[in-house]
Amino acid sequence: MLKKLLLLGAVSGLLAGIVSVVFQRVYSTSLGVDFSSVAKPVGIVISSTIGCLLAALGYAALHRWLKGKTEIVFNFIFVILSFATVLGAFAAKLPPEMSSPEVFPGLVIPMHFFPALAWLTLKPIFFRQPAA
Repeated sequence: MLKKLLLLGAVSGLLAGIVSVVFQRVYSTSLGVDFSSVAKPVGIVISSTIGCLLAALGYAALHRWLKGKTEIVFNFIFVILSFATVLGAFAAKLPPEMSSPEVFPGLVIPMHFFPALAWLTLKPIFFRQPAA
């Protein structure tokens, strides 16, 4: 099960990273701002992947501890942690020469939820539920 969870974490993280980079390009083009020197595309993909791999390890640990209640507890924790990481977007110190710093949170806040969305979207593909 751990191998499958780690594969789910890696694929979810890569998907979230790719979607985040696409979102960054669309956001930057539509608003005419460029935050790629602060939110580097490679860093976005790596952090999304690491986040989802850590989620996979967390899921495995919770599964050993909770057995049948893993799903609801894990989803709750994952979403709460996603909300908590949003605080970093407001605390970020941008270079003084950066134009339109007020729109930076609008770029990065949605990205904080992409790993959880990717995980929740792909999990049924990796772990099929028996028909009721």
